Amino acid sequence: MTIFFIIIAYLQIKRLVQAKLKRELIVYIVIMAIAVFYSWGILLNWNLFRPGSIISRIYQPISNYIFIQTEK
Repeated sequence: MTIFFIIIAYLQIKRLVQAKLKRELIVYIVIMAIAVFYSWGILLNWNLFRPGSIISRIYQPISNYIFIQTEK
C-alpha cells in the first residue's frame, strides 16, 4: 500500500512542481498524509478519530427536532 501511495504522490507532486503550483502542492501533501495515516490506521486497527462524528454531533439535534415535529 505504501508503494502505491508513493507512486501516486510522485506523479502528482512532479506535475505540481513543474507547474509551479505551491499552494496546491501543500494542500495535496497534507491531504495525502492524512490519507496515508488513516489507511495505516485501518490496517493496524488503530482507534482513530472519525470526522463523521463531528457532523453527527452537529446535525443530530436538528434531525431530532425536524422528525419529532413531523410526527405530531
